[in-house]
Amino acid sequence: MSKSIEYQGYTISSIPIQPVGKQQWKPSIVISSEREGVVSTQCYTDDTMFSTERDADIHGITMGQQIIDGRAPGVLET
Repeated sequence: MSKSIEYQGYTISSIPIQPVGKQQWKPSIVISSEREGVVSTQCYTDDTMFSTERDADIHGITMGQQIIDGRAPGVLET
């Protein structure tokens, strides 16, 4: 259930991961932006596990917004 949103000039794409053999989902996002024709991207993940892909999606998008806002200490950059 990948989801993308535009937020303050950035695109946040949520791509939840389901680890092999697990019934849970882990948030994984890509934040991208374009400046003067150059696109830059950065990937992030969170070790929090969720019982549904939808919940991991929602958490990932929220996490992306917090990263952009500078309010996400301890986020794992991948």
